[in-house]
Amino acid sequence: MSTTRIESTRIAAVARLAAALAASLVVAACSGKSEPPKVPLARGSALDSVHAVETAHGFLGPQAKAALDSGNTLFKKRSYAEALGQYRAAAALAPQHAAPLFGIYMVARATNNAAMADSALAGIRLRSGSMPVVPHSFSDTALQRLHEGLRRKPSTS
Repeated sequence: MSTTRIESTRIAAVARLAAALAASLVVAACSGKSEPPKVPLARGSALDSVHAVETAHGFLGPQAKAALDSGNTLFKKRSYAEALGQYRAAAALAPQHAAPLFGIYMVARATNNAAMADSALAGIRLRSGSMPVVPHSFSDTALQRLHEGLRRKPSTS
């Protein structure tokens, strides 16, 4: 497989992961603090995710939603610098919302900017409220490197 094709496959996988994570965070955020999610996340359908994303867009103002949508369109065209500008504009217009930070995270991953990716994830965690405590002190980038190292381990067969 060519390097370009592998990279585009990785970018698509990161985008799908970020969308699924955003949808699950929206579902978790919409349920009360003391009650479990209305639909167990493992059993939710793709339609539930679409509904969660639409609900989350309702919490954004029209200008922030437009900037976020423009960023998504630019990201799909691989215009990462312009997409980053739109995501940052959306983040400034809706500072309480984590969705623009997911866009920033996707751009950071697509451009291999580990510091920006870690910073965006820290902002997402901050806006997402209480989340389970991570049982380690690794940054997200360090964890990714560890996982990649484990995947590359040569087989001993």
